[in-house]
Amino acid sequence: MNAGSCEPAVLEPQTLIARARDLTGLTDFGSDLSFMAGFHRLVEAVEAMDPPPQLRQTASEKIVSLLATRLRYIEDEKRHPEITQQDLGDPLIVCGLPRTGTTITYDLLCLDPSARAPREWEWYIPWPAPEEANFESDPRIGQVQAIYENWLKHAPQLADIQRMDCTQPGECNHGMMLHFASTNFPAELGVPDFARWLQETVPEGQYRTHRRMLQQFQWKGPKGRWTLKSPQHLMDLPGLLQAYPGAMLVWTHRDPVLTFSSLSSMIAGFLAAVGGANDLAAIGRSVVDTWCAAMARATEARSGDPALEGRILDLAHRDVVSDPMAAIEHIYSRFDLPFSVQHRDRIARFLAENPAANRLGRHRHSPEQFGIDPAEVHTRLAGYYARYGHLFDHS
Repeated sequence: MNAGSCEPAVLEPQTLIARARDLTGLTDFGSDLSFMAGFHRLVEAVEAMDPPPQLRQTASEKIVSLLATRLRYIEDEKRHPEITQQDLGDPLIVCGLPRTGTTITYDLLCLDPSARAPREWEWYIPWPAPEEANFESDPRIGQVQAIYENWLKHAPQLADIQRMDCTQPGECNHGMMLHFASTNFPAELGVPDFARWLQETVPEGQYRTHRRMLQQFQWKGPKGRWTLKSPQHLMDLPGLLQAYPGAMLVWTHRDPVLTFSSLSSMIAGFLAAVGGANDLAAIGRSVVDTWCAAMARATEARSGDPALEGRILDLAHRDVVSDPMAAIEHIYSRFDLPFSVQHRDRIARFLAENPAANRLGRHRHSPEQFGIDPAEVHTRLAGYYARYGHLFDHS
């Protein structure tokens, strides 16, 4: 805090690092310092906004927590080298654009008794290592859920946009915050300069951090075939496959114009919850620029890499919504995975009883609200529309 003021101090990298070291009593960040690039970019981007005190305080606390976790991860692997020797197998990964049915697809895949998905609370507070014995009652559940409830208090519309239950399977972009390379930062803090950096850069080392987190979760926690999800994987499909050569990828498809307005609406809700800017046109511009860059990058990567192309199943959003059971069966058939009776029963029960399934179609939004020009999106993603447009619902 500034002397004589109740406002949080201006963020400065070395001060934040010192605070993390003081908090943990640890000093060693390990030999892989590739996360530092994103860390410095994020600090600069927060201050470039001249943020209000609430937002600066939120960013400060989050950054120090992430740095402290990295310090603790290094200490854990020094004491327990077996952590980093674990095999992670061949994960099943949903990687479609935001708001294309990725969440419902992911939720249904995670009902497989053989699946192991990181929970949202694990991604958000990834240290200490979760333990199987108290996995369902870990105290972090209450801590993260309290954050969600605070968001909902300030932005109740989020309940119609996204499930707000931290015990549910979580997205890898939450984990990528540990590498300071996540699209969560623009969504939760604004930071347009950081968003532009992600549009232009493939952060080096991000999948080393990703693997390290799964190893931490698997070490003492529940075991199973890793089942993962994040739209952010579209930004570096080659890097994802390099980290997990046997990965099975499910790319969900929907007209990007619709997905961009839906995502913009969600981000507007998050920013309202943390006291961020409410310039809807600026939000729409950032969403279009970020995800046009991601989609163009992913489409080009697939076109030039037969091995990558061979690892991907394309799935239409309309098919996920109209017959979720058949969509999951299609995924299992494509990757030659056993689709058990128990899994089928769990899906049927989920679709009948779970509020997340009933949320489909309740979210209202339009491109015009956020200054999104459909013609611009069609032009920037001409290659994507040409190749995958047949999967869109134009009715």
